[in-house]
Amino acid sequence: MTTSSAGENRPLGIGLLLIAMFTMTAMDAAVKWAVGDYSLQQVNFIRSVAAMIVLSPVVWNEGGLKAFRVNKPSVHVWRTTLILIISYTWFFALGRMKLADIGAIVMISPLLITSLSALLLKEHVGMRRWIAVGVGFVGMLIIVRPGTGVFNPVALLAVTVALGYALFVLSNRANRDSETLTALTYYPLFGIFIVSGLLSPLDWTAPTTGAWAAMIFVGVCAGIGHLCLTLAFRYASPPVIAPLEYTGLIWAVLFGYVLFDELPDGWTVVGMCLIAAAGVFVVYREASVSPEAAVDAAKADFPA
Repeated sequence: MTTSSAGENRPLGIGLLLIAMFTMTAMDAAVKWAVGDYSLQQVNFIRSVAAMIVLSPVVWNEGGLKAFRVNKPSVHVWRTTLILIISYTWFFALGRMKLADIGAIVMISPLLITSLSALLLKEHVGMRRWIAVGVGFVGMLIIVRPGTGVFNPVALLAVTVALGYALFVLSNRANRDSETLTALTYYPLFGIFIVSGLLSPLDWTAPTTGAWAAMIFVGVCAGIGHLCLTLAFRYASPPVIAPLEYTGLIWAVLFGYVLFDELPDGWTVVGMCLIAAAGVFVVYREASVSPEAAVDAAKADFPA
């Protein structure tokens, strides 16, 4: 794999990736705080509006309104349904689990992407990567600990989010040549906006000034995180920066402790380490086998 290319700027790519992971984890912390007093649909509605505003440069860059044209309408219906499930499940789980625990579980997404690439896209996955996937799942089971007294059923929702996100990223890969980035990004946000807008009046609670700020902050962070993450992989190759996505676990532990007085236990830390190690190995292995696949597997076209 070449280590340099036109337009490559590794320091900028690294900086953007670190900003993205900090921003996205800060968003999760704000959601965790907001859903304690406000409904999921209310938080989602305000989040979707703010995120669409922040992401408007994507539309401008792709030519304005013509960027919304689609070639596969059914794909966008499916993606919008998927993102609605992910968004509501994720917000619900954030309000009921430790920030570090749920963040670690969702980090199995790159491993799920590798597994599903073999099953759905018929991409070759070698034995070493399958072993890494297995190690990552062991780490996830250590955190979830099914069948024990510390098992939290909500953790299964976090696993569902990880699976949904993996499917979402794979749909980006499968439709990247036929659909614009604007269409892939905005139609799911439109779905959240419409559904949440219809549901919000049913149990709308007048937000305080602080709550307005927090919910707008969630949307702004989602938009900024998306842009930074996408740009990061334009300026630096996946083997250089993708492993830094796991800095999100550090921020999750810090935010959880400072804001919610939460600390992961020893077994959760062990699980985190296994998931992170397996994920880093998969990124490097995919990069050595197929640079293009590595970009797609690690790239951050995830829901804002």
